[in-house]
Amino acid sequence: MAATSPTPTLDPRLAQLLSGLRRRVRRYVLCDGLLAVMACILAGFWLGLALDYLPVLAGGTEMPRSARLVWMLVVLGLLIYLLVQLILRRLRRPMPDESLALLLERQHANLEGRLLTTVQLTAKHRTNDAQSSSMLAQVQQQVLKQLDQIDIRRVLRWTAIRQKLLAVVPLTFALVGLLVARPAFFSQAAGRLLLLNDSPWPRQAKLEMVGLEIPRITATEDNTGELESIRFSNRVARIARGSNATLRIRALADAAVVPDVCTMFFRTQDGTRGQANLRRVGRIIDGYQAFVLDGPPLGGLSGDLTFSIRGLDARLDDYVIQTVPPPGISQLQVEVTYPRYLRANTDTSADAPDLTTNYQPGLRIREGSTLVLQGLASKPLAEIDVLVTSGDQQIPDVPLGLAPDGEAFQLVLPDIRQPTSVVLLPVDRENIAAQVPLRYFFGVVRDMPPEVQLRLKGIDTAITPQARLPAVGTIRDDYGVAAAELSVVLADELTTPPTTQPLMLDRDGKFSDALDLRELTAAGRLSPLMPGQTINVFAEATDGYDLGTPHLTRSEVLRLSVVTNEQLLGLLERRELALRSRLEQTINDTQALRDSLDLLQREGWEAVQTLTAAAETTAASPDEPTEGEAPTGTGAPLQAPSDRTDADRASDQDEDRALQRARQVLLLRIQQAGLQAIKTGEEVGGLATSIDDLLEEMVNNRVDSVDRRQRLAAGVSQPLRTTRAGPVERSIYQIQQAAQSIDNSAQGQENIAVAVRTVDQVLRELTAVLEKMLDLESYNEILDLLRSLMETQDAIIEDTQEERDQRIRDLFK
Repeated sequence: MAATSPTPTLDPRLAQLLSGLRRRVRRYVLCDGLLAVMACILAGFWLGLALDYLPVLAGGTEMPRSARLVWMLVVLGLLIYLLVQLILRRLRRPMPDESLALLLERQHANLEGRLLTTVQLTAKHRTNDAQSSSMLAQVQQQVLKQLDQIDIRRVLRWTAIRQKLLAVVPLTFALVGLLVARPAFFSQAAGRLLLLNDSPWPRQAKLEMVGLEIPRITATEDNTGELESIRFSNRVARIARGSNATLRIRALADAAVVPDVCTMFFRTQDGTRGQANLRRVGRIIDGYQAFVLDGPPLGGLSGDLTFSIRGLDARLDDYVIQTVPPPGISQLQVEVTYPRYLRANTDTSADAPDLTTNYQPGLRIREGSTLVLQGLASKPLAEIDVLVTSGDQQIPDVPLGLAPDGEAFQLVLPDIRQPTSVVLLPVDRENIAAQVPLRYFFGVVRDMPPEVQLRLKGIDTAITPQARLPAVGTIRDDYGVAAAELSVVLADELTTPPTTQPLMLDRDGKFSDALDLRELTAAGRLSPLMPGQTINVFAEATDGYDLGTPHLTRSEVLRLSVVTNEQLLGLLERRELALRSRLEQTINDTQALRDSLDLLQREGWEAVQTLTAAAETTAASPDEPTEGEAPTGTGAPLQAPSDRTDADRASDQDEDRALQRARQVLLLRIQQAGLQAIKTGEEVGGLATSIDDLLEEMVNNRVDSVDRRQRLAAGVSQPLRTTRAGPVERSIYQIQQAAQSIDNSAQGQENIAVAVRTVDQVLRELTAVLEKMLDLESYNEILDLLRSLMETQDAIIEDTQEERDQRIRDLFK
C-alpha cells in the first residue's frame, strides 16, 4: 500500500506577498470611499451655498426651508449610498489568494501563470489533486526566484484617487479659506444649510415693510386727507373689498445702498400676474428712504393680492393683501310714533308705533314724530359711527344701542321737526369700515296751517245796515280743523274784538252760512251801523297743532261800505246801465254774425263750385274729341291720358291746390262764425248771471223794491237764459253742421240759411230784452223823480218843524 503524500503548502514569503497586497487593496478602497464621501459633502455644501446665496446676489430670494431640507436629504442620501457602495460593500467583499495572484499575474507577465498555479494547488480546500509534489515545488521555486521583481504597487491604479483629490483638496482649501476669511458668512451658511434656520443673507440693500394706508372713512361730510395705517401681521394685511390702498416701504440708507427703483411683482386672485414700480418719495429722513405705490394694482381691490418687492438684492417676499367684504346694513326698519295731538283720534295704543315700514328712499314722516331705526348688519360690528343732521343743525351725541352679538342696533330720534339726514358708518370687529357712509334721508311733512277761502254770495262792496251777508267757502287742513268762525268788525275799530259766529263744515270742508247784521245789531252783539262806515268780514280757522305757535289762518278780508237804501239802489241802477250797454254791444256783435252768415250763404261756395267744375271738366277731356279731331271710329287716334305733357299735369296740380285752398278758406270762415256764435252765447249767459246777482244783492240788502225785482227777473234774466239755451245753442249746432258739409254745396248752404234764420230769432229776442231794460230805465227814472220829490218834501217838513220850534223858543225869551 503506497504511502499518503503530504499536503503541499504555500511558501510563507508568497503568503506574505499576497497578504500585503490584500491590505493595500483594502486601504485603497477605504481611501477612495472616504475621498468620495468628502467630495460629496464638500460639493453638497458648495452647491447648496450657491443655490441659496447666488439668487440673492442676482436680486432673488434665498431657498426656502423646504428646499434646503430637500437638498440636505439628497446629500445625506448620496452619502449613505457612497458609504455603502464604495466602502462597506467593497470592504466586506472577500479577496481570495487566487484573485490576488491573478492581479499580480496581470501586471507581471514574466510569471507566466506560475504564481496563480502555485496558489491554486496549495489551497487548503483542494484535495486528491494528481499533481507531482516535486513539480509543484519546482514551480514555487521559480516564483520565489522572481519575487524580488514583483511590485505590488503596480496592481492598483491611483488615477481615481488623484481625481478625487483634485476635487476634494480645492474644495477643502476653499472651505478653510471661507472659515478663516469670513467666519460669520461660514456660520450663516452652515446654519442655513445644516441647521435649517431662516436668518436671511446679508444684502447690499435693506428693505422694510411699513404697511398700507387707506383713506379714513367717517360719517362726516369731509373725508379727504386723513389716512388710516394698516400693518402686516405675519405678512398678511386685511382691508375692505374695493379699497384704494397705498403701499409704503422704506430702504435703509445709513448702512446700506438705497435702490434706485423698487419693483412689485404681484399675482391677483384670478391668476393675473404683473409688476409695478414704487416711486421714491422725498428725501432721506431718519436714515431711511421712503417708497410708495398708490396706483394699480392697489386701486379698487376686488380680490386678494399676493406680491413681492425687489430692490437691488433685497426682497420682501410673499406678502398678501386679503380683501374682505365691508360691513353693511342689510335691513333698516323704521318705526314712527306721531305727536300726541295727531294720536288723539286714533285707536293706536300709547306704546305701539303708528307706522312700521322698511326704509325706502323718499320716506316722509309727520312733523314732531319720534323716529326709531332698527337695523341688522351683514356681519358682527364693533361700532357704528353716527352723524344726524336735522335741517342745517347737526345733532350731537345721538345714542345708539348695539346688541351684544354686534348684528342688531337701534337709534332713537325724538321730535323730528326738520328734514333729517342720518349717516351710518358700520365698523366690524376687524376694524374694517364700510367704504361709503350709508345715508338715509327722512323728509318731514309739515303740519301746514288751514287754508281758508271765503266768498260773499250776492253781496258787492256796498251794503245796507240791515243786510244779510251769505258766506260760502272752504276750509281745508292736513289733519282736520279744530275750530272755524265767521267774523265781522268795524274797520276803524281794530282794537275791538270782532263779532264771531261759528262755522259748521261738511265732510269736504265746505261751509255755507250767513251773517245777519240786523239780527246781530238787535241782539247787541254788533254796534249799530251808520251809512259811511266800513266793516271787515273774514273767516278764521285753527287746527290741533300744539308743537309751537298755534296755527291760526285768516281768509282774505272783505271790506264792505255801509250805504243807505237809496245809495245802494243808485249803485245798482248804474250797474244795470252798464249791463244794458253790454247787451247793446252783444246785439251789435250778433248782427255782424248774421251779416257774415248771410254773405257766406250767398258767396261762400262760389269759388269752390267753380274750381270743382273746372277739375271735373279737365278729368273728362281725354275721352272727348276736341275741335279739329276726328271722332271715334274715323281712324284718327285719341290722345291717351298717358300721352299728356308735364305742363298739363302741372296745370292739374295747380287747380287741385286752388280747390283745396278755397275749401280751407271756406272752412275758416265757417269756423270764425261758429266762434262768434259761441261768444254770443257766453255774453248772453254772463248778462243773465249779472242780472241774477243784482236781484240777489237786492234781496240780501233788504231793499224794499219788489216790483223792480220782479221786472228784472221776468223781463230780463229769464228771457236771456231762454235765449241762451234755445236759439243761441241751435245756431252754434247749425254752423258746426255747415262746417261738415263743405263738399256738399247745397247742404252747406241750407245749413247756413237755417243758421241765419236762427240768428235773426236771437236778434229779435235780445232786442225785446233791450226794450224791456229801456222801459225799466224809464220806470227807474220815474221812481228816482218820486224819490227826489219825497226827499224834498221831507226836507220841507223838517225845515217847517224847525221853524215852528224856533218861534216857540222865541216866545219864551
